[in-house]
Amino acid sequence: MTVVYAWGFAIAFFALFTWLGIKFSRVESTGDFLLMGRSVGFWLFFGAYTGAAIGGASVAGFTGYGWSQGYSSMWLIAVSGITVPAFAFFFAKKINVFGRKYGAYTLSDFLARRFGEEIRIPTSLISYLRPVFISGLQFLALGLVFKVGFGLNLKLGILLGAGVVLLYTVTGGQLSAITSQWFQSIIQGGGMLLFLYLVIRYHGGLSSSIERMYSVLPQHMLSAWSTDLSVLSLWIISMGLFYLVDPWLFQWAYMARSAQTSFDALVAVSLSSPWGAISFLGGMLLAAAARTGILAFPSGISPDQVYLYFISKIIPPLAGGFLLVAFLMTVMSCASSFLMTGATLLFNDVIEKAVKRPLSEEKKILLSRVSVLITALLGVASALWIPFLIPLWIMGQALAIAGLLVPVGAAWFWRKATPRAALYSLSLGATTAFVWSLLAWWKVGDPNGFVLGIHAVHVGLAISLLTMILVSFFTPRASQEMERATLWKEIPWEEE
Repeated sequence: MTVVYAWGFAIAFFALFTWLGIKFSRVESTGDFLLMGRSVGFWLFFGAYTGAAIGGASVAGFTGYGWSQGYSSMWLIAVSGITVPAFAFFFAKKINVFGRKYGAYTLSDFLARRFGEEIRIPTSLISYLRPVFISGLQFLALGLVFKVGFGLNLKLGILLGAGVVLLYTVTGGQLSAITSQWFQSIIQGGGMLLFLYLVIRYHGGLSSSIERMYSVLPQHMLSAWSTDLSVLSLWIISMGLFYLVDPWLFQWAYMARSAQTSFDALVAVSLSSPWGAISFLGGMLLAAAARTGILAFPSGISPDQVYLYFISKIIPPLAGGFLLVAFLMTVMSCASSFLMTGATLLFNDVIEKAVKRPLSEEKKILLSRVSVLITALLGVASALWIPFLIPLWIMGQALAIAGLLVPVGAAWFWRKATPRAALYSLSLGATTAFVWSLLAWWKVGDPNGFVLGIHAVHVGLAISLLTMILVSFFTPRASQEMERATLWKEIPWEEE
């Protein structure tokens, strides 16, 4: 019965999103297609961003972390809960103003305005890997949900899920993607609350569930300070500082209706970030239920499978069907958002720049849709044929942090940074992180592992910073106009 209910919910929502894609398919410019005409209001921004930010890893993955590691893994949310507000307070308004003044679409536009066009392609390549692999991960997650919850073949599930997401993004672009994400955020939010309620109900109530959790779980799961410092430093960089240079966040800031909307919505998003702790807490309560025999899980079950097993095998069919579809919505909202980010990078930084002659708006919109299709196909290909997709995504994340953090920081705050130094800093930082990740993969079997106690991000950032400082002293600076274009103190808080 769970499958029957799930199919009913799924077909209804798939039809809704397909209708939205068709409804918004008539766009007049690439600005409308890729950035929704820079007109996203507060409530649409807040709901859609929340829906896109909570992906499959944020539900099933965080439940697994709670199941296996407990409170210490909540640092994954806590560090971004500090950095995203910092981004909102210091940069959101200025990025929105910069985007409107220079017609910027991507992070590459920001760096190219400061350091010249030579840095565009390296920035785009580093930025593009992340949305491609994250889209692939979401397509793979869709396939797993269809396999576990709906009984479909994995490959068929990947193709079905990707096809639905592609249908409403390639037709309506950012408008249908964001509108769908807004609806999806409501569904997934209700699903997360229902999940926590059901777990607590199996314990017999809130007080008994908390009492049982503290009495049966090992001590290291009940302390937020049991995390190794080297791992914590990695989380601070990769899940915290990264958001200061995240190409995805830059695009959201560009899309807001005004500088104030960009600020207000991102602050609201930051205040709601503890919402993700629901999955961690639910995982801990499930671990307590398993240890006391209240609930039975297969021996040796993977932490990532705990959530799906609970909603598909344990709870009542109607609730299980709804939660399966809520999980689908969670994955789809993340997939469509990163699909549009990748398409924007591909069209704006590569395809349009490669075409030497002027293009009509009709041709630009067509090529924008082609960019969505290419990004989706790369994501599907990675989900279908790359057995180490998660390690590749981790490597892409490491490359992005190590390559982008120093040049973007210099563009904001250091007038003496030179174009040549920025290019070398980005390239050497990313290359070093990539080589170190390969070394860790070879030495410890995990590109996210530590070699000699050092992570790829640590060594990449060190090389990037050293290169930026040294090369800047020996190479010519950019023009004053280029320097002032991105300096934090030179960009006003509101449009003039």
